[in-house]
Amino acid sequence: MRKLVLMLSFLMVGFSLSFAQQSQQEVVYLKNGSIIKGTVIEQVPGVSLKIQTGDGSVFAYQMSEVEKITKEVASRGYSSNRGYGSSYDGNGVQRGYRGFLDLGYTLGTGDWGEDRIELSTSHGYQFNPYFYAGLGVGAHYYFDSEVVEVPIFADFRADFLNNRITPFFDFKIGYTVYDATGFYMAPSVGCRFATGNSGAVNVSLGYTMQKVEFEGYYYGSSSENCGGFSIKVGFEF
Repeated sequence: MRKLVLMLSFLMVGFSLSFAQQSQQEVVYLKNGSIIKGTVIEQVPGVSLKIQTGDGSVFAYQMSEVEKITKEVASRGYSSNRGYGSSYDGNGVQRGYRGFLDLGYTLGTGDWGEDRIELSTSHGYQFNPYFYAGLGVGAHYYFDSEVVEVPIFADFRADFLNNRITPFFDFKIGYTVYDATGFYMAPSVGCRFATGNSGAVNVSLGYTMQKVEFEGYYYGSSSENCGGFSIKVGFEF
Protein backbone atom coordinates (compact mmCIF):
# COMPACT_ATOMS: atom_id res chain seq x y z
CA MET A 1 0.00 0.00 0.00
CA ARG A 2 2.89 2.36 0.70
CA LYS A 3 4.05 1.93 -2.89
CA LEU A 4 0.61 2.94 -4.14
CA VAL A 5 0.57 6.06 -1.96
CA LEU A 6 3.96 7.11 -3.34
CA MET A 7 2.77 6.64 -6.92
CA LEU A 8 -0.44 8.60 -6.35
CA SER A 9 1.49 11.42 -4.68
CA PHE A 10 3.83 11.62 -7.67
CA LEU A 11 0.93 11.89 -10.12
CA MET A 12 -0.90 14.51 -8.07
CA VAL A 13 2.23 16.71 -7.87
CA GLY A 14 2.55 16.54 -11.66
CA PHE A 15 -1.12 17.41 -12.02
CA SER A 16 -0.77 20.47 -9.80
CA LEU A 17 2.35 21.74 -11.57
CA SER A 18 0.63 21.57 -14.93
CA PHE A 19 -1.65 24.48 -14.01
CA ALA A 20 1.34 26.76 -13.62
CA GLN A 21 2.24 26.14 -17.25
CA GLN A 22 -0.92 27.63 -18.74
CA SER A 23 -0.21 30.43 -21.19
CA GLN A 24 -1.78 33.86 -21.51
CA GLN A 25 -4.11 34.94 -24.31
CA GLU A 26 -5.63 38.23 -25.38
CA VAL A 27 -9.36 38.87 -25.14
CA VAL A 28 -11.06 41.43 -27.40
CA TYR A 29 -14.45 42.70 -26.19
CA LEU A 30 -16.56 44.17 -28.98
CA LYS A 31 -19.25 46.78 -28.51
CA ASN A 32 -21.82 44.38 -30.02
CA GLY A 33 -21.29 41.95 -27.12
CA SER A 34 -18.98 39.44 -28.84
CA ILE A 35 -15.83 38.20 -27.10
CA ILE A 36 -12.89 36.94 -29.18
CA LYS A 37 -10.00 35.10 -27.53
CA GLY A 38 -6.63 34.49 -29.13
CA THR A 39 -3.47 36.37 -30.14
CA VAL A 40 -3.44 39.89 -31.57
CA ILE A 41 -1.18 39.52 -34.62
CA GLU A 42 -1.50 43.03 -36.03
CA GLN A 43 -2.63 46.35 -34.57
CA VAL A 44 -2.69 49.88 -35.91
CA PRO A 45 -3.19 52.14 -32.85
CA GLY A 46 -6.56 53.85 -32.96
CA VAL A 47 -7.40 52.35 -36.36
CA SER A 48 -7.68 48.52 -36.55
CA LEU A 49 -6.49 45.14 -35.26
CA LYS A 50 -6.31 41.50 -36.30
CA ILE A 51 -6.68 38.59 -33.84
CA GLN A 52 -5.95 34.90 -34.48
CA THR A 53 -8.06 32.39 -32.53
CA GLY A 54 -7.03 28.95 -31.33
CA ASP A 55 -8.21 27.14 -34.47
CA GLY A 56 -6.11 29.39 -36.74
CA SER A 57 -8.92 31.72 -37.90
CA VAL A 58 -8.05 35.41 -38.25
CA PHE A 59 -10.58 38.19 -37.59
CA ALA A 60 -10.12 41.91 -38.36
CA TYR A 61 -11.91 44.77 -36.60
CA GLN A 62 -11.90 48.53 -36.64
CA MET A 63 -10.96 50.04 -33.28
CA SER A 64 -14.30 51.86 -33.34
CA GLU A 65 -15.90 48.39 -32.91
CA VAL A 66 -13.71 47.49 -29.90
CA GLU A 67 -14.74 48.21 -26.33
CA LYS A 68 -11.56 46.93 -24.62
CA ILE A 69 -8.66 44.46 -24.85
CA THR A 70 -7.49 42.38 -21.87
CA LYS A 71 -5.33 39.32 -21.10
CA GLU A 72 -6.31 36.10 -19.32
CA VAL A 73 -5.11 32.52 -18.81
CA ALA A 74 -5.63 30.55 -22.02
CA SER A 75 -8.75 28.39 -21.82
CA ARG A 76 -9.82 25.21 -23.62
CA GLY A 77 -12.89 26.76 -25.24
CA TYR A 78 -13.22 28.68 -28.46
CA SER A 79 -14.29 32.31 -28.46
CA SER A 80 -17.90 33.37 -28.20
CA ASN A 81 -17.67 34.64 -31.78
CA ARG A 82 -20.17 32.76 -33.97
CA GLY A 83 -17.88 32.40 -36.99
CA TYR A 84 -17.43 28.62 -36.55
CA GLY A 85 -20.69 27.44 -38.10
CA SER A 86 -24.17 26.87 -36.75
CA SER A 87 -23.32 23.42 -35.28
CA TYR A 88 -20.89 24.88 -32.73
CA ASP A 89 -22.52 25.39 -29.31
CA GLY A 90 -19.47 26.54 -27.31
CA ASN A 91 -16.93 24.88 -24.98
CA GLY A 92 -15.24 22.74 -27.61
CA VAL A 93 -11.46 22.26 -27.42
CA GLN A 94 -8.90 24.40 -29.19
CA ARG A 95 -5.45 23.77 -30.58
CA GLY A 96 -2.65 23.73 -28.00
CA TYR A 97 -1.73 22.04 -24.74
CA ARG A 98 -4.26 19.63 -23.23
CA GLY A 99 -4.01 17.49 -20.09
CA PHE A 100 -6.04 14.75 -18.40
CA LEU A 101 -6.31 13.15 -14.96
CA ASP A 102 -8.34 9.91 -14.79
CA LEU A 103 -9.47 7.62 -11.98
CA GLY A 104 -10.79 4.19 -12.88
CA TYR A 105 -11.73 0.72 -11.68
CA THR A 106 -11.04 -2.44 -13.70
CA LEU A 107 -12.87 -5.75 -13.27
CA GLY A 108 -10.47 -8.54 -14.13
CA THR A 109 -11.52 -11.16 -16.69
CA GLY A 110 -10.19 -14.60 -17.62
CA ASP A 111 -7.92 -16.90 -15.62
CA TRP A 112 -5.35 -14.19 -14.88
CA GLY A 113 -7.57 -11.13 -14.55
CA GLU A 114 -7.67 -9.29 -11.25
CA ASP A 115 -9.62 -6.28 -9.97
CA ARG A 116 -7.62 -3.10 -9.61
CA ILE A 117 -7.88 0.66 -9.14
CA GLU A 118 -6.18 2.89 -11.71
CA LEU A 119 -4.95 6.48 -11.71
CA SER A 120 -3.35 8.04 -14.77
CA THR A 121 -2.40 11.38 -16.23
CA SER A 122 -1.73 12.33 -19.85
CA HIS A 123 -0.31 15.55 -21.32
CA GLY A 124 0.02 16.47 -24.96
CA TYR A 125 -1.09 18.59 -27.89
CA GLN A 126 -4.52 19.22 -29.41
CA PHE A 127 -3.94 19.53 -33.16
CA ASN A 128 -7.51 20.66 -33.99
CA PRO A 129 -10.94 20.34 -32.31
CA TYR A 130 -10.98 16.61 -33.06
CA PHE A 131 -7.53 15.04 -32.56
CA TYR A 132 -5.19 14.84 -29.53
CA ALA A 133 -1.88 13.04 -29.02
CA GLY A 134 0.22 12.91 -25.88
CA LEU A 135 2.25 10.89 -23.40
CA GLY A 136 1.15 9.61 -20.02
CA VAL A 137 1.96 7.63 -16.90
CA GLY A 138 -0.25 5.79 -14.43
CA ALA A 139 -0.35 3.74 -11.23
CA HIS A 140 -2.44 0.53 -10.99
CA TYR A 141 -2.98 -1.26 -7.69
CA TYR A 142 -4.09 -4.94 -7.74
CA PHE A 143 -6.15 -5.76 -4.65
CA ASP A 144 -5.59 -9.53 -4.37
CA SER A 145 -1.88 -9.71 -5.13
CA GLU A 146 -1.12 -6.24 -3.64
CA VAL A 147 0.97 -5.41 -6.69
CA VAL A 148 1.61 -1.94 -8.13
CA GLU A 149 2.39 -1.45 -11.80
CA VAL A 150 3.26 1.76 -13.60
CA PRO A 151 2.19 1.99 -17.28
CA ILE A 152 4.04 4.47 -19.47
CA PHE A 153 2.09 5.09 -22.65
CA ALA A 154 1.31 7.11 -25.75
CA ASP A 155 -2.24 8.47 -25.74
CA PHE A 156 -4.38 9.23 -28.82
CA ARG A 157 -7.88 10.67 -28.67
CA ALA A 158 -10.58 11.59 -31.19
CA ASP A 159 -13.44 13.91 -30.19
CA PHE A 160 -16.26 13.46 -32.69
CA LEU A 161 -18.00 16.83 -32.22
CA ASN A 162 -16.77 20.37 -31.60
CA ASN A 163 -19.46 20.97 -28.96
CA ARG A 164 -19.94 21.24 -25.22
CA ILE A 165 -20.94 17.56 -25.09
CA THR A 166 -19.20 15.11 -27.41
CA PRO A 167 -18.56 11.36 -27.65
CA PHE A 168 -14.90 10.37 -27.96
CA PHE A 169 -12.58 7.43 -28.61
CA ASP A 170 -9.35 7.11 -26.63
CA PHE A 171 -6.45 4.71 -27.27
CA LYS A 172 -3.48 4.19 -24.96
CA ILE A 173 -0.54 1.93 -25.84
CA GLY A 174 2.72 1.37 -23.99
CA TYR A 175 4.58 -0.74 -21.46
CA THR A 176 4.31 -1.28 -17.70
CA VAL A 177 7.19 -1.25 -15.23
CA TYR A 178 7.74 -1.57 -11.47
CA ASP A 179 6.28 -4.69 -9.71
CA ALA A 180 4.95 -6.11 -12.98
CA THR A 181 6.22 -5.59 -16.53
CA GLY A 182 4.64 -6.15 -19.91
CA PHE A 183 2.78 -4.76 -22.93
CA TYR A 184 -0.11 -2.37 -22.14
CA MET A 185 -3.05 -1.33 -24.35
CA ALA A 186 -6.30 0.38 -23.31
CA PRO A 187 -8.94 1.42 -25.87
CA SER A 188 -12.07 3.15 -24.53
CA VAL A 189 -15.15 5.09 -25.61
CA GLY A 190 -16.89 7.78 -23.62
CA CYS A 191 -18.44 11.21 -23.44
CA ARG A 192 -16.96 14.62 -22.63
CA PHE A 193 -18.99 17.20 -20.68
CA ALA A 194 -17.53 20.71 -20.70
CA THR A 195 -17.67 22.45 -17.32
CA GLY A 196 -16.85 25.86 -18.77
CA ASN A 197 -14.13 27.36 -20.91
CA SER A 198 -11.36 25.92 -18.73
CA GLY A 199 -12.11 22.21 -18.40
CA ALA A 200 -14.39 19.21 -18.72
CA VAL A 201 -15.44 15.94 -17.09
CA ASN A 202 -14.97 12.69 -19.03
CA VAL A 203 -16.75 9.37 -18.43
CA SER A 204 -15.67 6.26 -20.33
CA LEU A 205 -15.88 2.48 -20.63
CA GLY A 206 -13.10 0.36 -22.07
CA TYR A 207 -10.95 -2.73 -22.01
CA THR A 208 -7.39 -3.02 -20.69
CA MET A 209 -4.97 -5.54 -22.13
CA GLN A 210 -2.14 -5.98 -19.66
CA LYS A 211 0.52 -8.56 -20.45
CA VAL A 212 2.54 -9.71 -17.41
CA GLU A 213 5.67 -11.86 -17.42
CA PHE A 214 5.49 -14.81 -14.99
CA GLU A 215 8.37 -17.03 -13.96
CA GLY A 216 7.19 -20.65 -13.57
CA TYR A 217 9.08 -23.29 -11.56
CA TYR A 218 8.28 -26.19 -13.88
CA TYR A 219 7.43 -24.61 -17.23
CA GLY A 220 9.69 -21.58 -17.38
CA SER A 221 8.55 -18.01 -18.07
CA SER A 222 5.27 -17.09 -19.73
CA SER A 223 3.41 -13.92 -20.73
CA GLU A 224 -0.24 -13.80 -19.60
CA ASN A 225 -2.98 -11.24 -20.15
CA CYS A 226 -4.22 -9.80 -16.85
CA GLY A 227 -6.91 -7.85 -18.68
CA GLY A 228 -10.29 -6.52 -17.67
CA PHE A 229 -13.14 -4.12 -18.38
CA SER A 230 -12.75 -0.59 -17.01
CA ILE A 231 -14.92 2.36 -16.07
CA LYS A 232 -13.22 5.73 -15.67
CA VAL A 233 -14.07 9.26 -14.59
CA GLY A 234 -11.62 11.99 -15.43
CA PHE A 235 -10.95 15.70 -15.57
CA GLU A 236 -9.23 17.69 -18.30
CA PHE A 237 -7.49 21.02 -18.10
